[in-house]
Amino acid sequence: MTSAQAAATPPPNPSAFNEKELFAYKAKGHGSAAGQVFLRAVSGKAVTQAGASIVLIPISSYTRAWFDKQVRESACPSKGGSSSAEASTAQSSVVECLRAVMDQLLTDKRLLPYLRVTRANPTGHFWFTKVPAGRYYVVSLLEGSGGAHQDERAVGIAWLTLELDADEKATNLVVTDCKSSLC
Repeated sequence: MTSAQAAATPPPNPSAFNEKELFAYKAKGHGSAAGQVFLRAVSGKAVTQAGASIVLIPISSYTRAWFDKQVRESACPSKGGSSSAEASTAQSSVVECLRAVMDQLLTDKRLLPYLRVTRANPTGHFWFTKVPAGRYYVVSLLEGSGGAHQDERAVGIAWLTLELDADEKATNLVVTDCKSSLC
């Protein structure tokens, strides 16, 4: 390659999908991860959602770009309304936005073979088994179906980064919205 060709070649896109980065995550491993997923309500109470999907996402340049833009930078800011009807409409639009954020990841057919998904039990606890060693995001969308009172509801994406060694059994993981000191 000549220097003119090198100058004309754009640098690689760090957020481009690179299957080589993800290949090791496709196999079954011997590790496991278990914990609880919840959001913190205004009252400080932990709000869980039975049946919420929890996704184990391998960290690669592609997933890091998605995570930084959509989750860490809060692509769906919550908006409070002055009346209960406005608050309900705002919460509904936030949920729709958050669903779109998760769907963007979960509908990427190139990435699907590397993702692992489980569901939370009624207390928000979850388990992943046969997980290969690596670095992961643990991400869950909680849609606010917590309690009957407004201060017992919460809407958002709970997340955690996890580094799992071969055969490691990670337990008592706290997956939350990281607005508290737990992250």
